Amino acid sequence: MAPRRSAPRGSYAKSADTRRAILDAAIPAFAEHGPEGASTRGIATAAGVNQPALNYHFGSKDGLYRQCAEAIVDRFALSMGESTAPAVEFLAAGGSDAARAHALLNGVMHGLVDTLVASTDAQVWSGFVAREMHAPGEAFAVLYDRLWQPGTELAAQLIHAARGGRGGIETARLEAAMLISNLVAFTSGRRVTKKIMGWQEIGPDQLAAVRRSIARQVDALVAVVPGDE
Repeated sequence: MAPRRSAPRGSYAKSADTRRAILDAAIPAFAEHGPEGASTRGIATAAGVNQPALNYHFGSKDGLYRQCAEAIVDRFALSMGESTAPAVEFLAAGGSDAARAHALLNGVMHGLVDTLVASTDAQVWSGFVAREMHAPGEAFAVLYDRLWQPGTELAAQLIHAARGGRGGIETARLEAAMLISNLVAFTSGRRVTKKIMGWQEIGPDQLAAVRRSIARQVDALVAVVPGDE
């Protein structure tokens, strides 16, 4: 029996590039038109591939839509890894140092600013994510299980630890959700926020102002413990 020949290494890279091109074309298409309105033919054309290539890599439009959500989460996790990894490690070790928790919470929120406000990628993701928030569909579970719930819980646990365990985790979860949701003003609400602020762009000075505002909010959350005011 003849030995099985392995695929050339270059073919794997080409396949990965094709998948990436299709996802890069599909995410904004789904963001603008939704899963029903987006055309797979249009996505294939925008990606520079033929329709069979799209079907080969993703099977169906539903499969492609779900993989877009997976790709968004993967890219988000890659962008946030440097700021979340120390926080995860800290909490896994018991998370008893309030000052350290405070500093790590600031680090996570600054990472979110970099990912959601400074990155042009987030402007593409935001429409897709906003659709699933307002009209949950095939991708909702992916975004909830891998992005929204664990991200909010990480922030909540840091708030709780920074308060020395006082105030209750349920209150900390609510405050974490509200803290993170402030940055929606720079994703799906970006145009409105820029107009309100009179900003033509969001450059280094504007980013620094956003970071200072978030840091003040974190400081205020940590300083005031519900029930102790």
